[in-house]
Amino acid sequence: MMSCKRFGARSGGSIPGFQPILPGFALMVFAVRLLILISLVGCGAGSTDDGAINPFRDLPPIALDGLPHELVYTIAPLGTLTPDEVIRLKVDGSDVEAVLILAEDSEFVEAGRLAGGGPPGAFFDYRVQVAGRYFVFVLFDSQTPEILRSATLTVGPGDPDFTPPARQSVLVAFEEDYLTNPGLVDPESFTDEERQVLANLSSVIRVGIIARLRTIFADTPIDIFEEGDSLPAGPVSRVVLRAKRELATEGGVYFDAVLPPLGPEYSHCQALVVFGEVLPRGTIVDHGNHVLDDEAAVYVGSFQGRGEDCRSAATDSANNIVLGLAHTTAHEIGHLVGLYHVPLVDIMNRSPTLAWQRELTFQRGQVLIESPTGNRVLTTVIQDPDFYFTANFGE
Repeated sequence: MMSCKRFGARSGGSIPGFQPILPGFALMVFAVRLLILISLVGCGAGSTDDGAINPFRDLPPIALDGLPHELVYTIAPLGTLTPDEVIRLKVDGSDVEAVLILAEDSEFVEAGRLAGGGPPGAFFDYRVQVAGRYFVFVLFDSQTPEILRSATLTVGPGDPDFTPPARQSVLVAFEEDYLTNPGLVDPESFTDEERQVLANLSSVIRVGIIARLRTIFADTPIDIFEEGDSLPAGPVSRVVLRAKRELATEGGVYFDAVLPPLGPEYSHCQALVVFGEVLPRGTIVDHGNHVLDDEAAVYVGSFQGRGEDCRSAATDSANNIVLGLAHTTAHEIGHLVGLYHVPLVDIMNRSPTLAWQRELTFQRGQVLIESPTGNRVLTTVIQDPDFYFTANFGE
């Protein structure tokens, strides 16, 4: 009997971060078909060195026939697509959180670069901007056991007139007294002189935040506007810097944290606060940037700390205030246009401690997903912001 070590060892034949999603009979049928294929062609070159199936090389493309196809794995190849080709797709299934479109990655053969996406259970169009091989990645709720996951993919030709926006307009607004009501004013410990310092800095900080945001997004399709600017025609996303201090709520809401955690000796300073979020709460991210008039909030009051020994370094200089608030605003804009959290210390890290005191940018990295059962890195999904902006926006 022929022995094919590269194909044998793993249940389901999957690679790390890439799981089979159909239980029982479907997996057995797939395994039988795979064994038949091996017996016919021998130990083919498509598998990885340790016997795992690599979906980015080994699986056949899903037919673009507009018919539903049951998915055996969380990744389904779409084949080679050409610029200006439009596809329409939908993923149906229980506990599917998002549908991601990936393009082949030149650096890793076991991962794909985020190129777009959309919500589950609904058709959406995608126009190809960059030629290459494409894939669908199904993101499930991590609390759903793998044995219970199932999904179908329907994909076919899309509307030839569909064109994604060439640019995204974002209005950054500031509530009146955003620094002082309460803003960065701690009502338990601030003196009148400290309040007045913040009041005097309000307009300077605002100018600095807008300038920093325009620098961050200078080479992207994101245009930053402030109140009083002449806005372009069409939908505009909006981020408001609010004066309030927003406490985190229970129930699995995952919030963006900018300030560093304090040591156990400061247990009385451990109030959980929300620094920024896409609205309404729980939205997390606009998958594939389909909502062009969405909103987010940055809660300036959440940066204040509490009492003399709970003060944050965010308030120790005008420069740190600008960097901290601009960083969080840029992070939320990233979510508004479809970017996810990453484990790197960059703008899309949800808890970069004091790293935001540097002028951080968007970087290439693996996507990080938070859940009540813990954080998980999607090792097969690479977020390269430069590529994403090219692949998901029109010319």
